[in-house]
Amino acid sequence: MAKLLDFGFNNIDLWRSEEMQLVQLMVPAESAHDTIGALGDVGLLQFKDLNADKSAFQRTYANQVKRCDEMARKIRFFHDQVEKAGLTIGIRAVADKTYDLDELEAKLEELEAETLEVNGNSERLMRSYSELVELQLVLEKAGSFFDQARVEAQVALACKG
Repeated sequence: MAKLLDFGFNNIDLWRSEEMQLVQLMVPAESAHDTIGALGDVGLLQFKDLNADKSAFQRTYANQVKRCDEMARKIRFFHDQVEKAGLTIGIRAVADKTYDLDELEAKLEELEAETLEVNGNSERLMRSYSELVELQLVLEKAGSFFDQARVEAQVALACKG
């Protein structure tokens, strides 16, 4: 019965009205990402936006947001390519490996370039295939035309002789 009521909340105190403190934390920009990541892993903090009056493009992290948007676009591109190929996307458990944003961006860039190259090659192959099929049909028609002309010439020679 205890297992039925276990919702996976190891620290139920977080869900109660526990005393809290409002603290302002000043973190240097060069270590902000790692610091916020480590604090987020602890899971005992709530962040408050002190720049709520600024638009997304006025914030200091606007370039990182643009990078993430570009990576999201690339992932959507891969998703479209997978659907276009008629493949099913399976959900895979995430490995314990954490990815650095720069590593992920570089890998997505590399995979996008490879996918675009493969698409270009596939297009060229399909075009070449279509041209070859067309030439084959022309040769078959020309062959039957010449075969018919040869038969007619043989018949004409036989009639004269």
